[in-house]
Amino acid sequence: MNFLEPTWTPKSKPMHRLNRASVETPECLCDVPSGKTYANLGGVEKQSIRACLLTMQGSCCAYCERRTGDGRDDGHIEHFRKQANHGRLTLNWDNLFWSCNDEKTCGKRKDQCEKGHGNFGKFSEEEIIDPCRDDPDKFLLFISDGTVRARDGLSAPDLRRAEETIRVFGLDSSPYLRKAREDSVSPYLKTLPMLKSLGWDHFRAVLESILSNLHGSPHSTTIRHTLSSFLS
Repeated sequence: MNFLEPTWTPKSKPMHRLNRASVETPECLCDVPSGKTYANLGGVEKQSIRACLLTMQGSCCAYCERRTGDGRDDGHIEHFRKQANHGRLTLNWDNLFWSCNDEKTCGKRKDQCEKGHGNFGKFSEEEIIDPCRDDPDKFLLFISDGTVRARDGLSAPDLRRAEETIRVFGLDSSPYLRKAREDSVSPYLKTLPMLKSLGWDHFRAVLESILSNLHGSPHSTTIRHTLSSFLS
């Protein structure tokens, strides 16, 4: 089955784009004393940051959207812009995300790319998508078979950003991620024939309800992009 690129936008705010205003800035990141760095934070302070990030992200990785636990070892606090290159951002709330610990994707893979190890080529930080500052929906299309690609019709600079984001975070190179995304949307696809048989109004109402309640669902963007294509 071929799925068209969605032309309908759900009433709810796109869930892949993260909203920092949905949570309060952790107290330890407010009025930070001069000279204090991330390395100076204690366990309780890091726990408070982790809790806020998990709430903002629905307990999912900011990049691949897999669900993570809420413990210290279930993921890591990720500096979008590397601390070594951006000392003033080391305790900047806008620079922090929660990332899974998969060595082949997301924050860990970005770290390898920053070092230029092997096949992990270096990148420009301005050429990757920030899940809060940017709207990933404008750049990326997640397909029901688990793959992800750049959207059609992008300008050359935006196409570059989309492709670099996919490469640096390993969003399409991981067989695990592709299978997980495909599995996440499969149950919804199996119910579509039954829903269609109940009439368009019921079909649309059920899909709109699903789309408005995806926060915290693993791989919600794949689900959203796929189901939205049926509501055009």
